[in-house]
Amino acid sequence: MRFSPLVLLSVLCVILLSSCRQSKYDGFEKTDDGLYYKFFRQSKSGKKANPGDVLYTYMSLSLVRPAKDASGKPLGDSLIFDSKQYPDYNKNIKFIQLDTNSFVGDIMEGLALMEIGDSAAFIISADSFFIKANRLDSLPPGFPKGSELIFHIGLQDIKSEAETRKLMEAVFAKEGADQKALSDKAQEEEPMLIAEYIERKKITQKPTSNGLYVISTLPGKGAKPKTGQKVTVHYTGYLLNGKKFDSSFDRNEPFTFTLGKGEVIAGWDEGIAMMKVGESATFIIPSLLAYGANGSGAIPPFSPLIFDVQLIKAE
Repeated sequence: MRFSPLVLLSVLCVILLSSCRQSKYDGFEKTDDGLYYKFFRQSKSGKKANPGDVLYTYMSLSLVRPAKDASGKPLGDSLIFDSKQYPDYNKNIKFIQLDTNSFVGDIMEGLALMEIGDSAAFIISADSFFIKANRLDSLPPGFPKGSELIFHIGLQDIKSEAETRKLMEAVFAKEGADQKALSDKAQEEEPMLIAEYIERKKITQKPTSNGLYVISTLPGKGAKPKTGQKVTVHYTGYLLNGKKFDSSFDRNEPFTFTLGKGEVIAGWDEGIAMMKVGESATFIIPSLLAYGANGSGAIPPFSPLIFDVQLIKAE
């Protein structure tokens, strides 16, 4: 039996095309544009995203590493991002807006294949992702040239950009209302909390007209600093519940500022002006003289503060 040259050529082309599309990653397939993909679950829900739609995903991103190190020890992929830790929305959701491909093998090609309920992994070039898609000048530290990234994506829902914007506006409005309720409660309770603290600590010192308590704990022999002088202090700051939020003592780095020029909270400007160089004191500062309604970092709104302060020098 003889095969015609045309039949043999057709068979050869099929074999060559198949071999060109074989994946170097076990279990992954490769698209014509070079994207490696692997579906773990395909729901057949029928709903795919269009460019501009927002995909609601569970997502993790890792740096692909060799299967084993030089000694033969197995290596796992190095996790970079997980939507469980940094969600855009509740229930660990990360938003991804579908766009057109910005490079050959772009993950956007893979996302366009997914339907709601699907779970898949995609492997892409780190160089292309960071430099072409995200327009960085170079790869971030820790990403070798030629390295690859693996995305694990679980597609939970698809909504339009307008729908997502409306949803997030409602979320932010609720968060704002909840925060205001907590802030109003803290403002209402602050005078009572200060009074309870004063009674619990058996403090007899009277406050200033602004409500600041300055309780000397170690006398100083120097002069009182004047407005405009550079003063250097050591300090530790606490909330009323005893939680420490800052300390120059812990860092072994005294803090220097210009007295009376608003470079620090008002309670500090007022309290340190009442001290002598070499003196140590405890300040009880109402929030009006501290961070007020805004709070700061670990300091909630309307939080009275306790500071143990040592005035080292004034010049």
